[in-house]
Amino acid sequence: MFEDRTYEAIIEECLANAPNGVDTRQGSIFFDAVSSAAIKIAQYYADLRTVFDLVFLPTAEGEYLDQKGSEFMVFRNPATSARYEFIWAGATEPLPGARFFADGLYFTLQRDPDPEIGLHLEAETTGSASNYILSGTPAIPVNNISGLTSASFGVLVEPGGDTESDDNFRERIQEKIAGPAENGNRQHYKTWCESIPGVARARIIPLFAGENTVMGVLIGMDGLPAAPTVVERVQEYIDPMTLGITVDVANETIPVGDGLGDGVANIGAHFAAVAPARVNIDVSFAAELRAGATLAQIKADAEVAVTAYLKELALTTPERLNVIVRISAITSFLYNIPGLLDYSDLTLNGVSSNIELTVRQIAALGEVSVSAIV
Repeated sequence: MFEDRTYEAIIEECLANAPNGVDTRQGSIFFDAVSSAAIKIAQYYADLRTVFDLVFLPTAEGEYLDQKGSEFMVFRNPATSARYEFIWAGATEPLPGARFFADGLYFTLQRDPDPEIGLHLEAETTGSASNYILSGTPAIPVNNISGLTSASFGVLVEPGGDTESDDNFRERIQEKIAGPAENGNRQHYKTWCESIPGVARARIIPLFAGENTVMGVLIGMDGLPAAPTVVERVQEYIDPMTLGITVDVANETIPVGDGLGDGVANIGAHFAAVAPARVNIDVSFAAELRAGATLAQIKADAEVAVTAYLKELALTTPERLNVIVRISAITSFLYNIPGLLDYSDLTLNGVSSNIELTVRQIAALGEVSVSAIV
């Protein structure tokens, strides 16, 4: 739009409209008089093109995309904080609000409403950067805590999530418009699930255990199974569990909501929020290295590339299709590794073929094994 409204085109039009006999050569009085105006007009068209990009859904970005989403009552999921189990020893239990740090990151001690979690350390900075504290890492108090003899991080209870990306948010808005999400239809359940921070994608399985049953398979912002606490929040929001109702499906007992309408789901609809089963994908190949490259670097680059590919698969595969980890896709990523000249004997989980998952499974990187071609 307005691509033809350039400075050159505009000034040519101005010069063409000059009165007969007027000198329009560059450097003439008339040329200099219209030149500055042509520059401003060209800039105006460039700004106008940007405005159009920001007001239409397919091209809107940032805060302008937020405003488009609000028109349809869809809101961007904010960044969330990582939470870790808190392991301590001493004469007196530390009080919530105490601050600790590790690896240059600061955490605040909180008490979770869930007694099974109890005290936990919550990152003061939101986002995924705080997700990599190893269990057993010492938690150093910012201020002296009387009676505390030791403190450390336990397992990651809930990973921190980055602010929802423009692409993901735009897709949710488009799904809401195209759905429509209403009256407890399939799209409505998907919209409900994905409105909860920590859920990047939800796969909806209607009638999974017969009439009036719905399952939401929840994928986290990192493309891995959603954290148990996130699953609990989704369940509580859509269809709380208080009666202990279960259903049996293929030799599996699955708890479901009460169906009493205490959440946003319709009365009589029993909903089950679950995390997908994690299926580790082990990648193995032999590498021919370029000069100066090392097997360790090839392995690290392969881990980054395959992790990104599996995340994209999890977040972009249409929910009614099974995820297929394709060996041809892994091949293309390997060829893009700078230090890798050639490779052979590529396998995924020990076989040289694609791996197809069910709708209730999700692929995650397992072990990457790289050997040298001899």
